[in-house]
Amino acid sequence: MDYEIIKETFIPTTKVKDILKKVKDKTYEQKTAYEHAKKFSEITVDKAESLIKELLELEMRKLKEHQIVKIVDLMPKDIKELKVILEKSQMPFKEEEMEKIIEIVKKYE
Repeated sequence: MDYEIIKETFIPTTKVKDILKKVKDKTYEQKTAYEHAKKFSEITVDKAESLIKELLELEMRKLKEHQIVKIVDLMPKDIKELKVILEKSQMPFKEEEMEKIIEIVKKYE
């Protein structure tokens, strides 16, 4: 069966869990993804969406959508953990920018 990709979107693990929870007859891959999402999603879908919105409101042009979703998935506790997520960024982040991101993340723990 051929599929056409219409749109690709980055979504947090918690949303993957929510989507796959509704699928009745899961394929092997869907079952594996669902088990992974159950094990590793740390916050609710509502909290994840709020956190994404708040991070987008920072209006840091160098903070990309895929990085925001990874931040939501991993919920870094400090700048050292955040640096791992942001290390491949085209533009380096300033210490105060990273502190602001961590400050926002901590509100959702």
